[in-house]
Amino acid sequence: MKKTKILSLAVVLAGATLTSCNDFLDAENKSAGIGTDEYFSNNEGINSAKAQAYYSLRAVTGNYELNCAGTDLYTSVRGKDPGDRQRYSLSSEDGECSSFYKNCYTLIQSANFYKEKAGENTVGDAEGKFLRQYAYYLLTQQFGGVPYLDTYKSDANRNYPKASLESIYDNAEAELEEVYNSNLLPETDYKGNASKQAVAALLAKYYLAEAWDMNTTLTNAEAGTYTVNSTENFKKAADWAVKAINGTQLTQTFEQKWAPSNEGNNEQIWSVQYNRAGYPGDLSSGGHGLQNMFGDYYGDPTKTGYKQVGSNGAMTEKALYLWQRGDTRYEGTFMTKMYNTTEDPVADWGKTGYYAYYKGDTANLNYGLRYFPAYTSTSEVEAEFKANQARYAISGTKFKNQTLAFILSSPAIQYTFKEDGTFTKTTLTYENLCLSVNGGTTVKKWDDPETECQNNTKLDYRDIVVFDLSDMYLVAAEAYLLAGNESEALNYVNAVRARANARQLSSFDNYTAAYSTPASFGSITPLDVILDESARELYGQFERWTQLRRTKQLVRYNIAFNSYINSIADMSNARGEVKWYRPIPQQAINSNYSLTTADQNPGY
Repeated sequence: MKKTKILSLAVVLAGATLTSCNDFLDAENKSAGIGTDEYFSNNEGINSAKAQAYYSLRAVTGNYELNCAGTDLYTSVRGKDPGDRQRYSLSSEDGECSSFYKNCYTLIQSANFYKEKAGENTVGDAEGKFLRQYAYYLLTQQFGGVPYLDTYKSDANRNYPKASLESIYDNAEAELEEVYNSNLLPETDYKGNASKQAVAALLAKYYLAEAWDMNTTLTNAEAGTYTVNSTENFKKAADWAVKAINGTQLTQTFEQKWAPSNEGNNEQIWSVQYNRAGYPGDLSSGGHGLQNMFGDYYGDPTKTGYKQVGSNGAMTEKALYLWQRGDTRYEGTFMTKMYNTTEDPVADWGKTGYYAYYKGDTANLNYGLRYFPAYTSTSEVEAEFKANQARYAISGTKFKNQTLAFILSSPAIQYTFKEDGTFTKTTLTYENLCLSVNGGTTVKKWDDPETECQNNTKLDYRDIVVFDLSDMYLVAAEAYLLAGNESEALNYVNAVRARANARQLSSFDNYTAAYSTPASFGSITPLDVILDESARELYGQFERWTQLRRTKQLVRYNIAFNSYINSIADMSNARGEVKWYRPIPQQAINSNYSLTTADQNPGY
């Protein structure tokens, strides 16, 4: 879909009578005065329906609030309100949940419409089914059972009963296997279209979710303990993950995998596409803001030369200690060197400042901000400062920014440089580090070096990776572990670690975490090892909340690592019901005659 021109959205779904259901079950009416049947009877119309279906993905991918907040890895800094998701104080009136729910149904309607207009046993039919089931995967992981629409709805019916979670899983898996076996889709596609590899990845996710939700029983939420009642679906999840991997080795470096110049590489199984060159409107409003998340605040870009980051999704105290010495994923994930900017950041944009990192020769640029991982000693960094003193100096040139460096540990060490490149040293508690401007590093996975110098968060045109090859390795590891094949699970974990230059594990017991845990957390289990590996590999992506909910670790991990949660009561309602899912939006219940308050999820 990278090169697919999004035709005028006034034409897409032209003339369709979309008065059915309610806002949560309808795509937007884009009537342009032409008969639906006439327009969509030819390839141009079908391609427009396809474009709209794929375009609808943009509203449901890369959601920080629903997929990252309220976990062990991310927090707000500089006194920013953490939000109801971090505090688990959501209600059925929550706007973020309502928007996500509505946008998923918009995708479902668009996918069903495209499928219908493309006709049975066509590529469009297969793509429409895939997109529909991806939307239902998102809905089930956030909300559990929801109304299930397998055809395009264009009437005024408002009766759509809640389907059971198990029935959605079964329908989705059967349909996706049918799509995979039909061979209508290409084996792979790294330009945003559905492929058999993407279908296999989605099936692996579905079977893994079903195995946990239907085939395990929670025994203690605070301890994260459970019993496995059947391994059949775990085995299926492993099989489909292996199909998605398809023998592909993790051969490129982690840095190369995420390089802006290397989009569409064979580790990015399926992505939502953005195209700066082909965007027909104002470039300042057509992108997304993923590069502006996951970090501290570095000031107004037009004044500092650094990128705009909103003090959200910074590293928790646990996250500071996830990476161990030699693991290349730290440098591959975080921007550890930001270059200082002269007195005109706008004119020097990309030549100095943050994005100079991507623009070529940086050997002679002066540093503005330096970040070192927690395992780095003061003697190591101070030797680096001495060897490169001139690069930390600001004398003789009018630089915009004070030069600072940090060892991101708890407590942290802050170095403040003088004009000649010498420094003073201060110790900061983790709490004070979180209050500091420039007090932490930022994720660079989503950086777009072509970003213009604006104080704006819609300038990123990087593709949003949805299914990732190394994630499939870790899905396979998790599935094999729960299926009882611990040795095979360890093989997949070690394959991921090998690419990162991390020490190979002779057993899961051979793993030692560097972060501290409260007594309530208990011992590190093999499942925790896989979750830690996933945290390192997928940091700054949008998997964590779903992982913790799925594996029944949500309560245990939040009590241990979310500073806003002290006990299970903070994640429960007055009746003691744990908030394992998001609330079904009240407007969705009010607008659907087949839903009542009895259909609301426990905890709300």
